[in-house]
Amino acid sequence: MATKKISQLETISDSNLSGEAILPVVVSDPLIPNRKAKVNQLFRGVSQGTKAAPGIAFDLDRNTGFYQTAYDQIGIAFGSGGLYCTRLDNGNSSTSLYMTAVDDVANNSDIVLAPKGTGAVKVTGQFLIEDSSFVLEDAQGPKVRFEVGNVGTGTTTRIMTFPQITQGSGTTIVGADTTQTLTNKTILIDEDNFVLTDNTEEAIFQINWAITSGARRSYFLPDGGTVTTTAEPTATSSTLLDTKAEQIAQNKTFVNLRLQGSAEEADQYAVFNTDALTANRILTVPDTNLTLVGTVETAVLSNKNIQQLSISSAADATKKITFNLDNLNTLTNSVYEFPETASLNNGVLNNVVVTELATQDIKNKNIFEPVLKKTENTLGSVTLTVENITADRTIKFPDADATLLSTQNTTLDDVNFGAGIGANNLTGLTRQQQFFYSGF
Repeated sequence: MATKKISQLETISDSNLSGEAILPVVVSDPLIPNRKAKVNQLFRGVSQGTKAAPGIAFDLDRNTGFYQTAYDQIGIAFGSGGLYCTRLDNGNSSTSLYMTAVDDVANNSDIVLAPKGTGAVKVTGQFLIEDSSFVLEDAQGPKVRFEVGNVGTGTTTRIMTFPQITQGSGTTIVGADTTQTLTNKTILIDEDNFVLTDNTEEAIFQINWAITSGARRSYFLPDGGTVTTTAEPTATSSTLLDTKAEQIAQNKTFVNLRLQGSAEEADQYAVFNTDALTANRILTVPDTNLTLVGTVETAVLSNKNIQQLSISSAADATKKITFNLDNLNTLTNSVYEFPETASLNNGVLNNVVVTELATQDIKNKNIFEPVLKKTENTLGSVTLTVENITADRTIKFPDADATLLSTQNTTLDDVNFGAGIGANNLTGLTRQQQFFYSGF
């Protein structure tokens, strides 16, 4: 083959060029004669370069390429920016590989991994980011950073499990001091950790069940219904009832209501029994202080207006007396009094009420203008009058059946006297008959 200059040689196309291509190499060292070499051997040692002048650069962009500042490191330069990769031995057979952003004109540089289309940035294995460096930023500017310092002590990894989303396409994380609305939550909180606060005021809920130990109980909030008061902070507010506070309860229905003298006297109480009710009843409390009256205890009643009063026997309830006031005049208030006499409260015999139809003995009575009638004779009557009496008089009746002698006896019938009659003055037929009898 004729000798040709290198400039006279034909160019090898890129498709035919490989690391196995052979080129002549001229070596000036007499101990190393000229030899052939592979193309890849020519690139085993290049200048380390700098970021501004990489050891391997492009002809048209001499500040873009690869460079190195120390062993086992490599940098990629592109203009004023670049990425520098290093390796750090952590010990315990662990290393860290760093990719650091560098820039000649900016103090802060972001590393942005931008997938194409619907592609994503995926990391296999464990992905560990320091909490102070993990910041989420919205396109409009707001940022959020996660803090893991309070999840526990030591190096144990805590697992945060995201909830199952049953509605919509997303959910919202709940904050400790934010105003939020929670839905579809089952909250299990130890009673000592469930505290409601209002500035310095606190309320804690506790469970202490001796009888129903191990059971779950449901507590339902009542239906507010129609608002009847505005005494609460708002018209629709309500307050729970407790065992010690003085409170006002409205529109409540109590079953087996029990009233107790005090919290310490559990064995002394009063129970309201409503078993006999057949319909809704209204108990109206009078506008005064009062004491309830029972059916068996001894009690004093005053200022009572009783309609259709019925009194029954304690031994036999079928024996009763009903006071009927229908005969009284309208708008009247008749007063009936017991006499104030020693015989009324003699302490020996009971007093008996005198009635119209009963056969009774009457004692120690002063009768004014008495009228005597026979039951079957409704037309005839005898009126006893004492209008001519000027002092207390005593009239004695004979111990035998007799007919009264009057000044109007004018019949022809004889009048028989069982004994003599003595009188200072006898007039009329009575005197003549006495004189006639005395002659015989």
